[in-house]
Amino acid sequence: MAEQAFDHGYFDGETEVPGEGKDRAKGWDEERLGDLFARSLDRSLQLNDPWGKHTGLPMDQRAEKLFLCTPEQKRELMADCHVSPIMRTQVSVFFQAVANTLEQVSGDIMQSMVEVNDEGFGRALVYSGRTVLVADSFRGGFPFPFAKYDKALVYGVSCIREGLQNRERFMELQRSPFS
Repeated sequence: MAEQAFDHGYFDGETEVPGEGKDRAKGWDEERLGDLFARSLDRSLQLNDPWGKHTGLPMDQRAEKLFLCTPEQKRELMADCHVSPIMRTQVSVFFQAVANTLEQVSGDIMQSMVEVNDEGFGRALVYSGRTVLVADSFRGGFPFPFAKYDKALVYGVSCIREGLQNRERFMELQRSPFS
């Protein structure tokens, strides 16, 4: 499976092919995780751009157009009691990118699930098999929506670190014969 992904160009030359053993997730520094997360976020944004209007833009400009909101929009969204489609999309794309990055780093298949009600309360899960690796809850939508790309990257790397720590902690559960 990993070889097929490599052959089809899903991994570039800098990304290691998943499945190299259980110590594979150790030794990932913040900068490299941030880079992987940024590329995963960019891929998720490209998938959510149905007509490819922003295909020619660099990664940071594409994120600015499709993912980030302006500080004025953020103030409006935080003052309003209802969740906007911008925030729903941002939360969903963000955790898809977290799951994708964890999948690249660990070699395990990951899924993400996001649920946000109309008032901004909700939760996001990233799981592998029956093991929940990242569990995040929202109150009033906080920390979303992001207005700055750097803040999104820092939050993404912290979620990935949490997922890697939980993967190490619950390794036996993840590899049980009943999953």
